[in-house]
Amino acid sequence: MPDPTKTATLGAQRVDPRVTRTRAALIRALAALVSEAPKGETIPMSAVAQRAGLSRQALHNHYGNVGDLATDLWISRLLDDWLPLDQSAANLPQALTDAVRARGIEPLLTAGRADREFFDKLRAIPRGERVAEVLASAMTTWLTESDHGRHRREIALTGDARTFTIGGMIALVSTWQMSADPPSTAQQVATLRSFAAAAAGAAGDSGSRGE
Repeated sequence: MPDPTKTATLGAQRVDPRVTRTRAALIRALAALVSEAPKGETIPMSAVAQRAGLSRQALHNHYGNVGDLATDLWISRLLDDWLPLDQSAANLPQALTDAVRARGIEPLLTAGRADREFFDKLRAIPRGERVAEVLASAMTTWLTESDHGRHRREIALTGDARTFTIGGMIALVSTWQMSADPPSTAQQVATLRSFAAAAAGAAGDSGSRGE
């Protein structure tokens, strides 16, 4: 049985269950198509809607393009051992942030390593800016609010320093995910925190000099 604390945020939003069912069906349909298609093959929205047994308009009501849907599919796989899709589909970015707040970032760094082929195919789908926004929110939460790392000093980033740092952290994580021999999870966490702390320190020094 899922931990009720994991679903508190989603439940508080009183999501229409039809939204959850529809998005879950679309996510599962895209997952099936990604698994079956060669890497890099275009997957049209009409194919996703047909596979889900829904109209194309129903898909457009929830997602502007396949890339946005692919972002939710990616998040759902990251949360596969945390929260069932049938509970989280209506707001997966929030579910990801909640998971990072409770568990830290380590599970995200290891997710996907067991199914590299699927994630490689998924990465080949252009996902636009939404995936970066989702990751930026999750990483900011990890640096400032994570219960998993509460014994460590919080790293606060704002403005240009936040944009620069989060972008660099996303690039590092992407490189590790695609690497055949990535650093250990502990090394990855230490590198990300060192990177963020250095950027925060540099931003603070720059602000002091400008006063």
